[in-house]
Amino acid sequence: MKTTLTLTSVAVLLLLSGCNSNSNGEQTIDSKSVATTSNGAPGDVNLRLIETSDIHSNLLGFDYYQNKVDHSLGLSRTALLIHKAREENANNLLIDNGDLIQGTPLSDYVFAQYKGDTSYLKKLGHPAINALNLLKYDVANLGNHEFNYGLDYLADAEGGANYPVLNANVFDARDFKLDSNGKVDWKAMPNRFRPYVLLDRQVKDVNGNVQTIKVGVMGVNPPQIMQWDRRNLEGKVVVADMVEAAEHYIPEMRAKGADLVVIVAHSGITGTPQEPFMENAALYLAQVKGLDALLLGHAHKAFPGEYPDIPLVNNKEGKIAGVPAVMPGVAGNHLGVIDLKLTHKDGRWQVASSHSELRKVDKSMDVPGDRQIEDLIQTTHDATNTWLDVPISSLAAPIYSFFSAVRDDASLQVVSDAQKWHIDQVKEDCLKANGVGCTLKEDLPVLSAVAPFRGGRNGPNDFTWVKAGDISLRNVSDLYVFPNTLQVVKVNGETVQEWLEKSACQYSQIVADTSKEQWLLVDDFRPYNLDAIKGVQYKIDITQPARYNQDGKKINDSHRIIGLTYQGKPIDPNQNFYVVTNNYRGSGGGNFPGVDSKVVVHEDPMETREVITAYVKEMAKTHPAGFEQKFDNNWSLKPLPAGVKVYTYSSTNPEAEKLAGSELKRVEGVVPKDPKLMNHAFYQLATQ
Repeated sequence: MKTTLTLTSVAVLLLLSGCNSNSNGEQTIDSKSVATTSNGAPGDVNLRLIETSDIHSNLLGFDYYQNKVDHSLGLSRTALLIHKAREENANNLLIDNGDLIQGTPLSDYVFAQYKGDTSYLKKLGHPAINALNLLKYDVANLGNHEFNYGLDYLADAEGGANYPVLNANVFDARDFKLDSNGKVDWKAMPNRFRPYVLLDRQVKDVNGNVQTIKVGVMGVNPPQIMQWDRRNLEGKVVVADMVEAAEHYIPEMRAKGADLVVIVAHSGITGTPQEPFMENAALYLAQVKGLDALLLGHAHKAFPGEYPDIPLVNNKEGKIAGVPAVMPGVAGNHLGVIDLKLTHKDGRWQVASSHSELRKVDKSMDVPGDRQIEDLIQTTHDATNTWLDVPISSLAAPIYSFFSAVRDDASLQVVSDAQKWHIDQVKEDCLKANGVGCTLKEDLPVLSAVAPFRGGRNGPNDFTWVKAGDISLRNVSDLYVFPNTLQVVKVNGETVQEWLEKSACQYSQIVADTSKEQWLLVDDFRPYNLDAIKGVQYKIDITQPARYNQDGKKINDSHRIIGLTYQGKPIDPNQNFYVVTNNYRGSGGGNFPGVDSKVVVHEDPMETREVITAYVKEMAKTHPAGFEQKFDNNWSLKPLPAGVKVYTYSSTNPEAEKLAGSELKRVEGVVPKDPKLMNHAFYQLATQ
C-alpha cells in the first residue's frame, strides 16, 4: 500500500437552517443572527488570532544542554506576550501549531518515564499539554515531531488536552478505500484525527453589541512524516497532500456555516513550483479559495521578517497571495499576531483589512517569566535536571560544534564512532550466525554518516559545547538532539559520491571576487542535512556550483566532492558499502539521491542517544581518567581563492574564539543577509 494518497477536491454543500448561499456557493449567516445598530447595520468586529509554534517543549527560559537560564526562549516567556495580546483585544483565538511535545531533554525525560510506566501520562499529563491547558488555548495543530514517539504515546499525550487537537491530512490506513472510479471514497475514509473545528465565538463589535461569528479552523502537516517516522507510521496511517486536503475541507467548513476560515499549517514558505506532497506549501495553501488567514510553522523562521523576496510573498506586511499570515520562529522566541477587521456585508462577515506582526520575547534577566507556568513545570524540570546529571563517563578534552560546517571535529567523530562501534558488533554477530535470523548478512565495509545538528540554526547558543570532565545524559543530548534510531543502508560508491554532493548544497558558491563579502552557508542552511561520511576521504570545492538543491533535485552537472577515496584509492562506484545513518535519513528524509527505505537493510531498535551513551560508558572502562575524542580529518574544504572575503557564523561563547584556530578570524561589523543571525559571532575564513 502506498503511504501517501491523492485527494480530489470535493465540495460538500450542506443547506443549513438560517443560512443562505451567496453567488460563490459559500454559506452565509442570515442577517437576523447578528445584532444591529439603529440603522440596521452590525458594527465591525476586530478579531485577533494569536499563534505559537515549534515550542519543542521549551517550556521555561532554560537551556538544558548548558544547564543555565536562557530568557530568549521558553513558553513561560511567550506567555507574557500572550497575556498582553489578549488584554489588548478580548476578541481573540489562541492557537498552537505543533512540534510541542518533543525537542528538549525535558520531553525526553517524560518519554523515558512513559517507557517505564505507560500510565505516566494518564496520571500526570504531558507538561507541555498541561501548560497549554493552563493558558486556555482554543485549538492546536499537530506538527511532524508529534509522531516521533509513536501513535500510542501521541494519543496518551494529546488525550490530556482541554482543547481540540487537529489534523486534516492523516488518515487510518486500515480503512482506506477507493471508489469505483479510483478516487478517494470520502465516506469510507476516516480521519485519524479531528480535521477541523467550527468555533462559535461571542465577540463584541465596535458598537459594543455582541455578535456570533463561526470560525472554521483546520490543521495540516507535512506528508513527509511517512518518511521521517516510517517505523512508527507505516501500515497504520496514510497521509494526504496538504493543499488538496484544504481544497476538500474549506468548502465543507463554509457549507457548515463558517464565516471565517483559518488554516493552521505546520509548513514553511518556498517559491518553488507546486508539486504533490510539498513539505513547505504555504504559498499554495494561501491560494485555496475561501481561506481568510494562514498560521505557519515548521521552518523555525520568523514571518513577517526573515524571508527573502518571493513572488506573492509580502515579507514586510505578512501576506502570502494576499492572505494574512504569520510564522513565530522557534522555542517560543516569538508570538504571532494577526488582527482581522471583519465587516458584515452582503449578508455575511468578510475580512475588510488585516495586520500581521511578530512580537519577540523580552530577554531581560530582570523580567520574570509567567509564574503559573513556572510553578506548573518546576517538578518535572527539577526531575529532568536530576536525570540528566548522573555521570556516565569522563572527557579529557572538550567536544564542540562551533565550526562543524567549516572543518571536521570531535562532535561529529564521537557520534560516528559510536554508530560504527554498535553496527560493527551487530554485523559480527550476524556473520557468526551465518546470516540466520539477522539482517547484515554480507561482509561489507561499514561507513558512518553524521551531521552537526546543533549548527546555530536556532540562535547563537545552538551549538554543542561539552566541557572536559564528567559527562552525563545532558551532554549526550547536547551531542544528539533528536530521538532517532539507527538504520543501515546498503549503497554503492556512486551513491556515496552523490550523497555527499547533496550534502554540499548547504554551502554557497564562492566566486573569485575580492571586492565583495560572501557567506559560506546558504540562507536556508539546514545543519541536519550537512552529512559527513566517515570511512572515506574527500574535499569539498565550494567554488563549484551545487550539483543538487535543497529538495534533492539535480540542478547542475558540476561536482563539489573531489578526491573521494576509500582506503587510499579512488572509490569504486560499483563497490557496495553499509552506511550507518538514522531513521530520518534512511527513510528518505532530506531527499538524498539513492537513499530511502528501499535500500535500508537494518533497522536498529536502539535510539542513537542510547548507542552514544553505551559507547562513552565503554570508553570510560579503558580510559578511567577520561578519554579524548580524536577526529580523523577525513574531509575538508578545498582552500579558497586568494583574497576573497568569506564569512561564517558561530556561538558567542568566549571559548569558541579560543578554539577557532588559524583558519578562522573573529571579525566585527559584518552584516549577515539573514536577520536572525544578527546576534551570532562572525568569523572570516582563511584563504590560500
